[in-house]
This record gives sequence, structure tokens and C-alpha cells, in this order.
Amino acid sequence: MAYTLTLTGNTYGIKETLKGLKFRWDSFSKAWKATLETKEEAEELAHRWVKEGVYGTIKQKVDKRYMVKESWIFNLESMHDKIWCLIFDVQNKEIECPFTVAGKTINDEGDLYELMNEADTLCCAAKRSKGVTGKEYGRIKEIVAWRVEARYARCMASGMDEAEAGKCFEDM
Repeated sequence: MAYTLTLTGNTYGIKETLKGLKFRWDSFSKAWKATLETKEEAEELAHRWVKEGVYGTIKQKVDKRYMVKESWIFNLESMHDKIWCLIFDVQNKEIECPFTVAGKTINDEGDLYELMNEADTLCCAAKRSKGVTGKEYGRIKEIVAWRVEARYARCMASGMDEAEAGKCFEDM
């Protein structure tokens, strides 16, 4: 869990030290701020300059959460099956490595299994009622875009007209 430490008061004399410790000046709140990994580290820095008139406030940093659409969860679930098909195709030498899937370069079957585990982990995270982190949300979006494009290409290859195949993008 990360913590935000805000330092106020007589900070002018230690500003170079604060810069070296990766603090950044927030002109809106007129304070120095840093994100620290542990509460102990935040507490130590919050109290280090109290005698010089510097005061620290520690807040636990809360990650913003994003809710994932049901159709995106479906795409994550279908990714699992698509990867099994790709593994089969690689084993039968119908597809040669390397190739790219959902923004990742696939060099061997192991890479496909890693991608399947990632999709499964993201799917579980998306099903939680708390939502997902921004990083998870971005990756889910990338996987969904790849799945939609793959379905669109498959529809077009099967002879479907562009308007009908374009319905693949309605979920986006």
C-alpha cells in the first residue's frame, strides 16, 4: 500500500533535499508531496524536520477503481478459448512464431500460456464488485480491442458485408 506524504511549513531551507527525495512542489496546495511505499518511511520523513517548523500529513493512497462492462468480461472469457486455439495451431505448425496477440509478442507456447493466465487474472479482477485499477483497465481495453478486431476480420473473411461485420465494434 502506498502513502502520500505532504510537507508544509518552513520548507524553503530543505527544498533541495526534498527534490532529492523525489518530493514535488504542489503550487495549488503550496506543499511538497511524495508517494512512499511504507507507512514507516512516511512517518520517519514526516517527523524528520519538525524542529525546523516543517509539518507532515500522511494519507493512505487509494487507487481509483474502474468498473468493467459485461461485454468486456465476455471478451476476456472468450480470450481464454481463443488462446487454446492458438496453442493448438502453434503445436500443429499452422501458425509460426513470432506473432503478436493483444499487444504481446508470442515467441512460443509459453508466451501463450502467460497471456492466458493474464486474461484469466484480469477476468477475475473485472468480476469483483470493487472494480479494477487503471493499469488493469487499460490492459483489459487492449485485449478487448484485439478480440473485436479479430472477430471483425473473421467475419469479413467469411464473406460478411462490412456493415454487418462492423457490428463487432458495438461493444466498444
